[in-house]
Amino acid sequence: MSITSRLNREGQAVAGAESPELTILYGSQSGNAEYLAHQIHTASQKNGDIVELRSMEEWMQPGDRSLRRLLVVTSTHGDGDMPDNAEGFWGWISALEPGALEGLPYAVLSIGDSMYENFCKAGHDIDRRLQELGAVRVVEGIDCDIDFEFSATRWAGPAVTDLLATEAWLGDPPKEWESATASTVENDLSERRHTARIVESSVLSKPGSSKRVMHYELAVDDASFTYEPGDSISVFISNSDDLVDMWLDIFGDRTLAGPDGARQLRDILLREVELRLPHPGLVIGLARLRPDNAMVSRVMELIQGGSRDELDDWLWGRDVLDVLRELECLDLPIEAILETLRPLQHRDYSIASSPLRDEGRVHLTVNSVVYDRGGRAHRGAATAFLQARAADGEPFEVRRIPAHEFRLPNPETPIVMIGPGVGVAPFRAFLRHREAGEARGRNWLFFGDQHREFDFLYEDEFIGLSRRKVLTKLDAAFSRDQAEKHYVQHNLLANAVELRRWIDDGAYIFICGDKTHMARDVDRALGDILNSKHRPGLLGELKAAGRYAKDVY
Repeated sequence: MSITSRLNREGQAVAGAESPELTILYGSQSGNAEYLAHQIHTASQKNGDIVELRSMEEWMQPGDRSLRRLLVVTSTHGDGDMPDNAEGFWGWISALEPGALEGLPYAVLSIGDSMYENFCKAGHDIDRRLQELGAVRVVEGIDCDIDFEFSATRWAGPAVTDLLATEAWLGDPPKEWESATASTVENDLSERRHTARIVESSVLSKPGSSKRVMHYELAVDDASFTYEPGDSISVFISNSDDLVDMWLDIFGDRTLAGPDGARQLRDILLREVELRLPHPGLVIGLARLRPDNAMVSRVMELIQGGSRDELDDWLWGRDVLDVLRELECLDLPIEAILETLRPLQHRDYSIASSPLRDEGRVHLTVNSVVYDRGGRAHRGAATAFLQARAADGEPFEVRRIPAHEFRLPNPETPIVMIGPGVGVAPFRAFLRHREAGEARGRNWLFFGDQHREFDFLYEDEFIGLSRRKVLTKLDAAFSRDQAEKHYVQHNLLANAVELRRWIDDGAYIFICGDKTHMARDVDRALGDILNSKHRPGLLGELKAAGRYAKDVY
């Protein structure tokens, strides 16, 4: 399948009248599972297989469908939840009677993040349920961490071969289909895309900061749009004109032919492929196109050796154009390069406002990405997009991401919030909501950043909340205001005795922010604080009871 048809979301069903030999269904939150499913689909088509590719959400819609063999590719959202576009499919198979899919050959590829307790849970749940329905697991599933490209690719080829060698299922989707579809459509109405505009923006960080943190306020045109504190919002971005122009200067402003008709390269680059964030799959694709390229081979050694940290260090700061240039691949045909790129991903942000206090507005706290590298000015795709929309007021699409565990408890319950940097966004929402609702529960915020003078986000607001006794305790750590770096986990340890009292009083703990370092360090500190010789598993008890929730990225 060429890039022009692969990126046409209306053309994902199998071409022609032949019934597909294999159906690939994906559930994807940030685009990783979607990208991987597309790669498996493309490889299968090149082998001459008749393969159908759809998201689970698309497959659940009324229309023609076939199911002879099934490959599920799914990520896990947050700490064990289904991706948004897999919820309907999960609800459908959960409602079927045991044995309803008796004999259906299947396999499941799961993508997750081992930072979370429930690693790859969505894939595990679907696998277990398919077995309960009588489906036959042809290939043992694989659990892929964030470095999924290489391990998944090695698994997928043989898995597809084994599935296609299995006798096809001759059954049909059960009769419960139509009612399940209707229920799914009804339940998904609140999560459909809405049109929004930026109506206010301001800079939160002060002159002298190494960062530029923005506060944006969005007005959503549809009055039916609702949200709760703890929810996030997806912003459907496009790439910047400046970056697209750089690509066109190299590859030409051209028209590309495809089975669905001619497509303008500019349109594809602007709206459909990820140009800012390179990924290991890009290097794997380049290695197939240039097997004798020594520079590509050296980077491939990092992937094959499992050297994730070294690979991340090499990719850090580079965009896709940097990678192509430094690996001397700019002379490849643009059609071949496009096939190695991920679909353009939406950007997700924790909502920093309260529907009780900020009616009609959705607030975002956004860390702008702007830097120079290799003689080029680089801007994050969302940074450029949001700055442009703040300037021109043009509409764009958004979609609510409902929280699951990351929810305020009852108004009387104390909460402990740990949110360094822009991770403070949902806790601003929590506090605004509790004040507007006159909640009586105590609130303790641990905030951190580099310098108090420049980086204390929403400082005046939090100090005001403290004076009004809404914010019971405010502990701030600024890592670079002293010779020895001081972080939020140090403040947690310094307040160990009082933290244990809050937990004994029923407090919930919430963490938001960087998962790579902060979340792990905070997790260890809380383990040291809470797991005593008398209650060695207290932190685990809190997690099991839903009193310990993370929103990390």
